[in-house]
Amino acid sequence: MSLDLRLGLRQEQRLALLPQMLQSIEVLQLATTDLLQFLDQELQQNETLEAVSPPEAEPAEPPPAPIAEREDSGWDEWRRPADDGGEDSKIAFLANVPARTESLVEFVRQQLAFRQVPALLADAVVTLTEHLDARGLLPFDIDELAEQLDAPIELLLQAHDLLRTLEPRGIGARDPVEAMLLQCNGDPDLPVIEQLLREHLDALGRNKLPDVARALRLSVDDLQGLLQRLRGLNPRPAAGFDDGADQPLRPDAFVWFHDGAVHVTLDDASLPDLQVNAEYQALAADRATAREVRDYLRPKLRSARDLIEAVQQRQATLLRVTEAVMREQRPFLQKGRTAIRPLRMSDIAEQLGIHTSTVSRAIAGKHVQTDRGVFRLRDFFDGSRIDSAPSEGQGRMAIGEQIGELVATENKAAPLSDDDLVAKLQQRGIQCARRTVTKYRKQLGIPSSYLRRKFGDL
Repeated sequence: MSLDLRLGLRQEQRLALLPQMLQSIEVLQLATTDLLQFLDQELQQNETLEAVSPPEAEPAEPPPAPIAEREDSGWDEWRRPADDGGEDSKIAFLANVPARTESLVEFVRQQLAFRQVPALLADAVVTLTEHLDARGLLPFDIDELAEQLDAPIELLLQAHDLLRTLEPRGIGARDPVEAMLLQCNGDPDLPVIEQLLREHLDALGRNKLPDVARALRLSVDDLQGLLQRLRGLNPRPAAGFDDGADQPLRPDAFVWFHDGAVHVTLDDASLPDLQVNAEYQALAADRATAREVRDYLRPKLRSARDLIEAVQQRQATLLRVTEAVMREQRPFLQKGRTAIRPLRMSDIAEQLGIHTSTVSRAIAGKHVQTDRGVFRLRDFFDGSRIDSAPSEGQGRMAIGEQIGELVATENKAAPLSDDDLVAKLQQRGIQCARRTVTKYRKQLGIPSSYLRRKFGDL
């Protein structure tokens, strides 16, 4: 083996992404909520970047045309509530404001104060409440907690008994079955309910009602009446108590259909008006400024300009993609989900003259608000899983909607099997494989025909 040095030339091509391009890609795939957080971080890190907040955080309206030429697109009417004034509009606004959710500990404290429980016992009850899981259950032994807290076991047992008498009934139980049994306290059928919950849950899950009724010596109708009552029980009694209300979903675009045309606008008003700080820009351009200061400011200014350009490019690309998608899905805006047609990202990319990956990034995590609800932009693409030519009503969401309609109107005593659903869809002109129907049915949370079967008159 010999080692030697050689000098030679080699020609090759490489694709190198500049920092500006990487930032544009990152900004493009951010939803509006995530983009606001990203901009907030950039504003804190880069003093040369500043933002002028919009006066109102409402979706931007289309730019006004001259009065003589402006046409009514229906935007104002679409956004306006049914009743535009008075108390009705205030009530409509308040109805859409998420309420503050009270914590379980606060609710327990209020009940203890109302009952005038001694302070020591009340503190023990609150301590147990703080150790409940998200369901409101206490899935460990009291003696373990007593040893952990170095507290008297007798006090904690007394507190546990008191906790299980408080609302919401069922908190402090050791398992979901015990929680539901606590909610049935005082029911004359409690022994039968306990036997049903502790011994026959597996059979109920498989819809074997005749077998369960025979074991309990009940008729199927009596068993169904009992199950109807049990549906009101909650195995997660603390499910309604959260740390805070869920944040409302912020649509990235607004789409409406008016006078035979599709109209699209973005949520521009929620984004701050970004601009470069004029003082820092002048300071960096002034040769009288110290070289160290100019060397510090120039990369910051370049980064600020790149970010502003990336945000503007994101808005322009998102608008073009959304407009193209909704033009293709015009039947959806006119008729609803059942009219969605199959659509590929490559189809939109070809129309707009951009790469398919750009379309994928543009729709990632984005939502559009229509007069038929809020949808993910990705929901309008299904990759053309239908072998035939794509047409109205053959999109993934459309097929799922029709499966849901067929199941909702079926004979509950003889529910439709997946093969029956395939035949029904074929009658509507939709060719779909059985495995596809099974997949969509499971995605909709619809159980199998065996589990959907109803017994008796109920």
